[in-house]
Amino acid sequence: MAGIRALVIDDDSSIHRHVESVLCPHIVDSVSSNDKSSDGIRMALADPPDVILLDVTIPVMDGFKVCQLLKENLRTRDVPIIFITVDKSVVHLARALDCGAADWISKPLNPIELKARVRAVLREKAMIDLLKEQARLDALTGLHNRVAFDDALRAAAATWDRTRTPVGLLLLDLDHFKSVNDNHGHGIGDEMLRAVGAAIRKCCRPYDTPCRIGGDEFAVVLNQTAGDAAVSASVRLRETLNLVEIEARDSWLRPSTSAGLVSTEGLDRLFEPSELIEAADTALYEAKNAGRDQLVVAPTLSE
Repeated sequence: MAGIRALVIDDDSSIHRHVESVLCPHIVDSVSSNDKSSDGIRMALADPPDVILLDVTIPVMDGFKVCQLLKENLRTRDVPIIFITVDKSVVHLARALDCGAADWISKPLNPIELKARVRAVLREKAMIDLLKEQARLDALTGLHNRVAFDDALRAAAATWDRTRTPVGLLLLDLDHFKSVNDNHGHGIGDEMLRAVGAAIRKCCRPYDTPCRIGGDEFAVVLNQTAGDAAVSASVRLRETLNLVEIEARDSWLRPSTSAGLVSTEGLDRLFEPSELIEAADTALYEAKNAGRDQLVVAPTLSE
């Protein structure tokens, strides 16, 4: 349980002290809501903890309603909630599970049981998080897949709406990739895709989102980047891809790429993710029509 944060929503201050004493030293930052349910909701939404310990009977709004509201919010829906209750009835247990709780524990809190139940819900959450992450990855290349790509663009558009943080979108196609599969087999084709994916990932910063969105189609969401900086990042990436070599029988295959880039440089309005995709896709096809193996930068998005 190293490095966890627990939010205790209970109007009994002794419960807070007890939880902190039991979970220490594993707990890094203990936050609590002693007054009313709205305090706990506000704290959870402002900085989602790793686990929430929620009393059933708290002032203003009961724990079941608090749990329901937290599970309906995107920021807190995946935070496991353990109900704290003096009522051990099956009806209460069923209601707690129905509204989204991961577990429950009865008062007075037994230290061994409390630790065990917290460990159990955190293990389950870690497994679920791993499965979710795997569902957003392309199995062949290890890059993000189309689902993650769409989510990244939506997040970039929302961030632009709030803070005008720039973003660029680079789309890439491998030139004449079909001939690689036709002439050398799908095994060599897969090896090339994996090598290209590894090269793209190597070039990206931690806050970029590199993706494989189709057979030989790749994309990079260049967060916090637009204009000349986005062009420079795209050029560096394509230069790295030009160094990729795949051995095929007695020869070496080197992929070339056509690429289209668009960014929010010069944009003075909100935008839809589909606008970025359309503009970058148009630039990509211009690169193909101009002879392939080149980058075309799209003009500023229209007003």
